[in-house]
Amino acid sequence: MGELLDIAVRGCVSDVGEHVVVPEGVTAIADGAFARQKALRTIELPSTLTSIGEEAFIGCSALERVVLPEGLRELGARAFRNCTSLASVHIPDSLEVISDGAFSQCARLETVTGGANVYGICAEAFAGCKKLVTCEPLQHAVDIGAQAFNWCNALQLQAFPDEMVYLGEHAFRHCVALDGVRMPVQVEYLADNAFEGCGIASA
Repeated sequence: MGELLDIAVRGCVSDVGEHVVVPEGVTAIADGAFARQKALRTIELPSTLTSIGEEAFIGCSALERVVLPEGLRELGARAFRNCTSLASVHIPDSLEVISDGAFSQCARLETVTGGANVYGICAEAFAGCKKLVTCEPLQHAVDIGAQAFNWCNALQLQAFPDEMVYLGEHAFRHCVALDGVRMPVQVEYLADNAFEGCGIASA
């Protein structure tokens, strides 16, 4: 337990194996703590966790599923980037912002559930997730950054929240499965190229 607690707080330099249980009591996982642990398939996160650092799990190419615990308030940039086996993620209601590149280039990611209180999806958050079909936080987010869903070829979406404020450059570039999206009457900023390369018939 003590060794794993130290890894979560300070980061690790050696192989942690296929299965990891981060013990209760840990509140933060350090920047790069489990970066490029290519054998890591599953990780159980404690209910006490409130923060995951930048690039904490970047390049964990065997990681298959992540359930972020209720109470998590900070998810660092590129935290799960290039986790190419990751198929599903659950976002807790406690998380309000999905940071830059948090799940970018997760080539097998299909489903993101939860996220009822997410208001911001930052730049490149899900860029390159070519199999992503369902992203429930999109039902609530009012600020979507540049290239947030760039090259999400399979993404399906019917409507944005009525309170939508910002839709950045290339936010949905090459999301070819989008064939019609209902936009709110008033959006403070809508980039001209937000839907570049999409199959949008009506918006």
